[in-house]
Amino acid sequence: MEGKAEEVIEQVVKLTLTDATLGAVDLALSPSFCSHLLEPDHLIDHAHDTASDFTQGVPAYPLYKSLASALCKSISCGAFCGPEKTTLIDTEESLYHKQQEEEEWSKLIKEKGFDLVQVLKMLNFDLHVQEPFFSQLKDGLKTVEGRCAVGDYKRISPGALILFNKCLVLQVQDVQKYASFSEMLEAESIEKVLPGVKTIKEGVQIYRNFYPEEMERLNGVLSIRVTKPTFQLSDAMASIIRGLSYKGVQQLLGIVHTEGTSLMALPPPRSSILSSFLSPHNANVKSSTLTVGARSLAKHVHRSSLRFWDSAKNLLALDVIRKLLANCCWLNLHIVPPHGVVFEIRVADGYGARWSEDGTKFIGFLEPYMENGHSKGWKH
Repeated sequence: MEGKAEEVIEQVVKLTLTDATLGAVDLALSPSFCSHLLEPDHLIDHAHDTASDFTQGVPAYPLYKSLASALCKSISCGAFCGPEKTTLIDTEESLYHKQQEEEEWSKLIKEKGFDLVQVLKMLNFDLHVQEPFFSQLKDGLKTVEGRCAVGDYKRISPGALILFNKCLVLQVQDVQKYASFSEMLEAESIEKVLPGVKTIKEGVQIYRNFYPEEMERLNGVLSIRVTKPTFQLSDAMASIIRGLSYKGVQQLLGIVHTEGTSLMALPPPRSSILSSFLSPHNANVKSSTLTVGARSLAKHVHRSSLRFWDSAKNLLALDVIRKLLANCCWLNLHIVPPHGVVFEIRVADGYGARWSEDGTKFIGFLEPYMENGHSKGWKH
């Protein structure tokens, strides 16, 4: 499943989660959890995002895109594709339990993913409609789509399946040709073509934004009457997400589960993570420019014989945290006294960092796990 299919999966996940926040579909997830997956991070430039691979690094916002990418790979493989197994903390017992869960999720993804792929193979046309008309099509308020009779539109015939906005499947009932949009709006009823638009004159003006008058006159206009079939891509996706529940969704986002993991928590936005890391260590001292992150890094420099933490200040600290964010293979949201729920990341060597659950407070860097680490001063 590549290219176009990936775009479709992403939009179907977005539509399914959006419907869940509105109460239109039951995913057995809280509306706030679904809404969190849809939230953007306006302060991050995604054009320069360093962690585009969902299998590694802290996932970028909106989280639903990383979820969709993991689901797309899982559907393509016919198996659950969560984070790679790691021995950083997992015990043999937890790994065995994890394997059992993943087998159940794989069975679900294989079954419902097959249904989804079969619908994709049946599609004949791909159209895009702007809001509010897309929502009106989805809700059954708009039942006629108008287009200029050019290109592939002329091939649309009764029975054809059209994918609207990469996520909504509608079936063509009838196609009629008219000389103009005004004639089409009058014959088909403006309420069915452009719900909410009061006059035919206003309706023609909407189409004029897409088609010049000369194109309309030379080619004519099509009215495409559509209906919503019982099978929808979002139905299969809803079944998958419902079956995965909180734990499965978290694992597709790279979050591992250990004792104390918060089942309804999601990774904080990278803007919050970086902002708290770069906040001043001594905010009340005007001449102090040392950041919280640089101060924390200085405490760890002498502990590693491998010099994972090198000696430097703000710039080096920022470089270190960026590498951790991009290369971490272990993410968790779990309870750590006295902080409560924390967001923790670690790279393959065990080094890591920890924040508050929402990412607004940087707690500190972490050394690899080691027996009697505290009594040894974490030197290794």
